[in-house]
Amino acid sequence: MTYLYTLPNETSGIDAIALQTFTSFPWITPLILLFVYIVIFLGGITRQKIRTGTADYPVWSILASLSILIIALLLSVSSGFIRLDWLVIVLSLNILSAVWFFLDRKMSEV
Repeated sequence: MTYLYTLPNETSGIDAIALQTFTSFPWITPLILLFVYIVIFLGGITRQKIRTGTADYPVWSILASLSILIIALLLSVSSGFIRLDWLVIVLSLNILSAVWFFLDRKMSEV
């Protein structure tokens, strides 16, 4: 009986297991990044609304995008964990979040 998924070989370390998982399921990297972004963005907004009554959306957007940038850069250290196009998308999201953050503020607030 042939299986669709072969179990990873554990003799070479956790990197090989993670690489086999990322190559078997190529959509897992963007889903991890999207999950981290949504948790930080919506969690921060929710907690700030509970605490102060208002939320600063550009600040939480830039914090969430910087968090996924750090994760994406860590994943890009070894070949095969993240594709280049996803890294470019994460970098573009960071630039757009920074533009939104700096254009939302007055010069006295920055």
